[in-house]
Amino acid sequence: MAAILTYSGVLPFLFSPCYRLFSGNSTLFGLDLQILLMAYGAVIVAFIAGIHWGIFLFRQSSLNLFLHSNVIALLAWLSLLSTLLCGVMLLVFCFLYLLCIDTVLVRQQLLESWFYRLRVHASALALLSLLSYAVIAL
Repeated sequence: MAAILTYSGVLPFLFSPCYRLFSGNSTLFGLDLQILLMAYGAVIVAFIAGIHWGIFLFRQSSLNLFLHSNVIALLAWLSLLSTLLCGVMLLVFCFLYLLCIDTVLVRQQLLESWFYRLRVHASALALLSLLSYAVIAL
């Protein structure tokens, strides 16, 4: 179930650059595709940061996940106030930073290895999609 939900959550990332590339449109149902993609990316980053916050609350970790998760969520929000290129770079940083934290959590046995692999695959697809959209849109 986790894999189905995770990969379903990646679909909006994959859809955005494909739609922009093949249709040539920067809007979808009258909404700016860039804003939709960036907002979705920020929500997903905040969701993953929330998972880290939950681990901080219910398990022992050498990392201050409470601090890290809040800073990353705020950076994701800041990406919404930025230009496309700056916003994409902020989201890329957030996704990569969260993966680094996940690597530490797996080593500390606070995160299951199957979930980590799932996160790596989903994050790679999200990152490729964000970067592809930026290249297509610029």
